Amino acid sequence: MANSYTWTYPTLERVASEGGNSDVIKTIHWIVEAVSDSDKDSEGNWLRAKRYGATGVAQESGVSFTAFNSITKDWCKAKVLADLGETEDQVKTKLDAVITEQKTPTILTGTPSGW
Repeated sequence: MANSYTWTYPTLERVASEGGNSDVIKTIHWIVEAVSDSDKDSEGNWLRAKRYGATGVAQESGVSFTAFNSITKDWCKAKVLADLGETEDQVKTKLDAVITEQKTPTILTGTPSGW
């Protein structure tokens, strides 16, 4: 099973001014999604797993300020991973586990046929 992973950052919240800096990032809203390239659900859709959240960003002492228009997706990903306390591989492993659970569930649901 090979999954593809996409990180998106739909919204970056910022304040106009803080500590002598302009356009200061305060919150990163993020989504990471894994999509299977080999397994589909009963309706023919690729199996997917998604994780999302919001990461607060504080200006770190001794670290140079990064202006809003200089922010990159890699910068955002680094902040999110640091906040999660996880590596990118750990995030991927967790998403892979969700897709595996969809494919071969360990918990089954339903009611007895005689009900």
